[in-house]
Amino acid sequence: MYEIFAYQNAESLSGIFNAIAAIVSSGDYAGAIAVVGFFGFVCAFIAYAFAPERMHGWKWVASVVIVYSVIYVPRVTVQITDKTSGNPPSIVANVPLGIALFGSMTSQVGNVLTSLFETAFQVLPGNGALPAELSYQQNGLMFGSRLVKYTRNVGFVNPQFRTDLLAFIDNCTKYDLLDGTIDPAAFSSSPDIWALMAGPNPARLTPITTGPGATTVVTCPVAYPILNAIALTEVGTIQAKLGEQLNPTLAAAAASAAIGNQILVAYQKNRLAAAASSATQILLQNAMINAVNDASSIQGQRINDPASLLLAMGRAQAVAQINASWTNYGKVAEEALPLIRNVIEAICYALFPFVILILFITSGMQTVMAIKSYLLTLMWIQLWPPVYAVLNYMASIASASKLGASANVGGATAMSLQTASTIYSTAISLEAVVGYMCISVPAIAWAALKGMETIGQAAITGTSSIQATVGNASSQSALGNASMGNLALEQVQLAPTRTSAFMRNWQDDRTGDTYSTSAFGREAVSLLSN
Repeated sequence: MYEIFAYQNAESLSGIFNAIAAIVSSGDYAGAIAVVGFFGFVCAFIAYAFAPERMHGWKWVASVVIVYSVIYVPRVTVQITDKTSGNPPSIVANVPLGIALFGSMTSQVGNVLTSLFETAFQVLPGNGALPAELSYQQNGLMFGSRLVKYTRNVGFVNPQFRTDLLAFIDNCTKYDLLDGTIDPAAFSSSPDIWALMAGPNPARLTPITTGPGATTVVTCPVAYPILNAIALTEVGTIQAKLGEQLNPTLAAAAASAAIGNQILVAYQKNRLAAAASSATQILLQNAMINAVNDASSIQGQRINDPASLLLAMGRAQAVAQINASWTNYGKVAEEALPLIRNVIEAICYALFPFVILILFITSGMQTVMAIKSYLLTLMWIQLWPPVYAVLNYMASIASASKLGASANVGGATAMSLQTASTIYSTAISLEAVVGYMCISVPAIAWAALKGMETIGQAAITGTSSIQATVGNASSQSALGNASMGNLALEQVQLAPTRTSAFMRNWQDDRTGDTYSTSAFGREAVSLLSN
């Protein structure tokens, strides 16, 4: 049995190999081989007739016999193992020996190199060690930063609970902060703001939903334990959904079980949570930070406070504008290039039946060079994972220090109201930098096969693209050109706008009246209203 390793694409590779097995076993493909073989025989016969001393005919016969009897006819079984999934391997039978041998050989090389690198990264002493949960083979590029970004966006989805929680913050917590029951400084820097909200003033009231369409008003101390019980259930739902999003190759139960430890490891490695924290506490803190921010904006709407609404809108626009381009570049690291790699790998395997047809019309060194080119292409694809592993390690270690610095609150680090926005922006920008570097991965892998000196050119090309982007943005800022929050609504143009070269328009500085004069001396005056 020949084993081929996959990275989040085991199902698609299984489909490709099943299709190859079906194609090469079909009568139509056998007819195509016969046609190509006949054409090759005619070409070889003519070449041998004109130059028998070069042995073109015999070389072609030898090449066809070797390709047919060694690469095409033998059928073997292939096992496809996904390194990023806990699912059982896929077994495909009746696969030609050539594609099974080539795929297994190149895949083994890439897998061994990647595994050796990541095993070494995990046993390094001190802060240089990378946890297995954040390795490339297990969860892909920049998994720690992706976890931080996803968890920063979590929120309570139950509309009744969300309404009750925002009302509790508005009716209870807000006044506790105003009268000093809760220290505002401690609240803004706390890694667990929900715990600080546990002792509200009993003289205040807030509504609680008791059933469909039914609410009751209770004191704030009575409301807190009710909300707390529902909040813990809601966090469990959020965690299960997040597990399926970030572990798409795992079954729902396995993904939900895995995400808890992944969140904990990512936050601890990036110094965003203490060793005694849990995934539930981390998700609850993020959801509460978002709820507090939402309550502030909703209060501005409720009291018709334009200043509060404008500040909230301006803050949202600023964060969105800063992060928009970074998010797009981060998508390259998160999704685009790994998907491109998997697509290219699948296409290379799918082209095997066509490669066989090509080999039947080549001979001698041409056959050897054709096989070599196909092998080099497969090897190029399999060299991407080791390069990704090194890039993931370097980026993850750098991310840990950057995110830790962003989370600093007076000598300690925590995910808090003070640091949440900075941490989110930092996580996105770090993904963007890795996205830029990902563009060089195919070139670096190709350079390793064809000539290491071309790695420098790949790096220069990537750096130039960064310089161009930064230079354009910086020059616009230096000139004072800025635009944010522009809105155009219900613009209607029923006819084209045309300006005649024979018309002269000018405005009187003293009165403000506008004068229009035609080439024939006719004049029209638009008077300003008094």
